[in-house]
Amino acid sequence: MTTFEVCGGSPAELLASTLCLDEVSKDLRGELIPVDAEVRECRDRGCRSLTAEHALSVELSSHPCDSELGRLLDGRLVSKDLVTVFVDGTGERRGMHGATFRWRTASALIDGRLSGMTNEGTHREPAFEPCQPCDARGVLEGRLCGRVVRTADPALARAQVFGAYRLRFDADERGGSGGVAGTLEGVVVHTCRSDPDCVDFDLAGEDVNPRTVGGLTLETRDLNGPTPVTSVVTWGAWTGLHLWHETEILLPQPVGRVEVTVVQFAVPPTVRAFDAGGATIATAPATAPQQVPETLVLVAPGITRVIISSPQDEVLLLRLCRFDR
Repeated sequence: MTTFEVCGGSPAELLASTLCLDEVSKDLRGELIPVDAEVRECRDRGCRSLTAEHALSVELSSHPCDSELGRLLDGRLVSKDLVTVFVDGTGERRGMHGATFRWRTASALIDGRLSGMTNEGTHREPAFEPCQPCDARGVLEGRLCGRVVRTADPALARAQVFGAYRLRFDADERGGSGGVAGTLEGVVVHTCRSDPDCVDFDLAGEDVNPRTVGGLTLETRDLNGPTPVTSVVTWGAWTGLHLWHETEILLPQPVGRVEVTVVQFAVPPTVRAFDAGGATIATAPATAPQQVPETLVLVAPGITRVIISSPQDEVLLLRLCRFDR
């Protein structure tokens, strides 16, 4: 199963994934270093803002809520491109920020992104205890998401990190500088990698239409309706099921994920997934150039049927894999 992406995964992909989570709880201490700041004006809207660049370096150490796996992530996080845009041209007003980071530990390297708000107070009345006002200065908080890109520890292989950070710093008109202290609360994320049920169409020849193979029932259609037979053919370097103008694939039971590998020789196809009620629940248009295989991924709970539409009929289905979740 393809790994769920914590930085960009959709709600449907999250619902269809089976994840293993371990707590991450870190105390942060470090430095915010100003690089540049520029006041910009927008005459059309009569506004001005301050765009500030900083470098951020923090040490991360375990807090009591850290898990055994989370404790492996003690180390240093560095961002060289923290950019914040502030209201009304001053770093003492509210701002929005974004950054990339590199997080080094004794056994892993993590790359990822930060995004959030600056100089605001979410922990305010009436929903929370009055520990800060809505315009709190010197607060930088938001979302962290990242992926382990290198590790010597099998426990961290293919891991991702997702969390919420909160830093306190000294605010000023240029966006702030100096020492920072804060917290990171999150999770280490592993996607449970179940074995897919795959069917390859690599043996040329004709069969009945519809044909049943590997639990799948496939019907190929031209512009006049179902074709007389289904055909696995070889075109150039590729062997696959000729999809004609449309192919309908019925699954033996509902699944949460389908991966379709196709190669096109004229116009890219589009793949749609349907539930038991006939509703379209996922769509994946192909984008690869001619004679370049492409795997299209459909993720949604309760997929029972897939239709591949080929406007110029010159598309081959090389492989179809289905996953329970």
